[in-house]
Amino acid sequence: MSQRNQTPQAMTPQPGDWVPDPGPQTEFLSLGCFEALYGGQAGGGKTASLAVDALRYVGQGHGAAYQAVIFRRTYEDLKRTVLLETHTVYPRLGGRYNAQDHCWRFPAGELIWLGYCEHEFDVLHWQGTQLQFVGWDELTQFTESQYLYLFSRVRSVRGIPGRVRAATNPGGPGHDWVFKRWGPWLDPEHSVQANPGQVVYFAPRGDDEEGEDIVPRTHPDALGRCFVPAALSDNTHLRGDKQYGQRLNRLDPVTRAQLKDGNWLIKPGKGMLFKRGWFAIEDCIPQATRWIRYWDLAATEGGGDWTVGVLMAIAPDKTIWIVDVVRFQGSPGEVERRILETARQDGVKVPIGIPQDPGQAGKAQTVAFQKLLQGYTVRFLRETGDKVQRAGPLSAQAEPRGAEHGQVKLVSAPWNLPYLQELEGFPEWKNDDQVDASSGAFSMINGSNTLAPTAKPRQPEARFSVLGDDD
Repeated sequence: MSQRNQTPQAMTPQPGDWVPDPGPQTEFLSLGCFEALYGGQAGGGKTASLAVDALRYVGQGHGAAYQAVIFRRTYEDLKRTVLLETHTVYPRLGGRYNAQDHCWRFPAGELIWLGYCEHEFDVLHWQGTQLQFVGWDELTQFTESQYLYLFSRVRSVRGIPGRVRAATNPGGPGHDWVFKRWGPWLDPEHSVQANPGQVVYFAPRGDDEEGEDIVPRTHPDALGRCFVPAALSDNTHLRGDKQYGQRLNRLDPVTRAQLKDGNWLIKPGKGMLFKRGWFAIEDCIPQATRWIRYWDLAATEGGGDWTVGVLMAIAPDKTIWIVDVVRFQGSPGEVERRILETARQDGVKVPIGIPQDPGQAGKAQTVAFQKLLQGYTVRFLRETGDKVQRAGPLSAQAEPRGAEHGQVKLVSAPWNLPYLQELEGFPEWKNDDQVDASSGAFSMINGSNTLAPTAKPRQPEARFSVLGDDD
């Protein structure tokens, strides 16, 4: 690790040192303003930049006065990203990691914590902590209130300035507030237009007014803010992976524009994730290797949401088939009766997927369905992310590559039209139950070790036909 930002003598890299890419990454690591965002395209070296930036005042004689933290939204995300990045760099500066406290301690006593804020009020665990650096990896996964609360923990001590740094791609549940906060750089309709890397100063309007104003640097309450765009082409560490950009091309259209192009303006809308013309409709399906009937549950009668069961199959060529859709509104008792009736029609060889709610209610529901569907293979899926995120993988599978249809096909049936209307209208359509059921089915049928190969089910009263099976 080249101890850049520490001493002039340390500016010369040594063999094996981590060295920032010239351009945006170096620019971001050189910023001295209070608040900065490094964001845009996937693969821009954002996580590594945060990990290195947190080291700026390590080994500078400040000792235990220096404390920093880097956040991910969940602990699982933390393990897969930030923790790995720090383990490649921090030991070279004498850092020792305490896995129980999720903290790096350096020889002079400096501390860099690795934190996560899965729930809204997890930020309160940091009450009373004095921090000189707060880093947020994938900022759009956090809420604005979580982000702003940590401002109260930032202190300047012994000449160490307080700094807040974040890295993210467009998209995610927090996209809108991040886009608004960095409006001068991201929003072409903002009243002030700032260039990448330009510092703009903000100050709160006062105790009686919400919001903030752009002010001169000399304003007594001014805090500098900056945005530096991250680009895949700037990351020399990924240039050897020629297929990374090709893998990004396989994402759904919205996510691809956000991650590959760094597009902050695109949003999911009607016809963005699914188009009717992407889906070929056939009279029957070839031999399938796996099946799943996945249910999106509702307990409404005469209005509101629909209970939907999507029967999905995957063929040897990896084509996904939507074979049957059961859709109805009913009381809780009616929901259970129809699920059991459909299971009997599908046959015991078709696994049944059920979403699992978190908490005690979800556990009770799991027990109830296991009892109801005794003798059938029942899988439970804990759904994560919002509806648009969950629909992304199926959208990517359905989108055509060239002039051909995508890799999702429908068996011809009366349910085809309302099914395609809902998919094409998503997420603006009045209902999204068929989309949710399809997303869950696709997640389970593609999940690692989720389903064993199965034979075809019994045909449910000729709702669909299956050819080529030797059961």
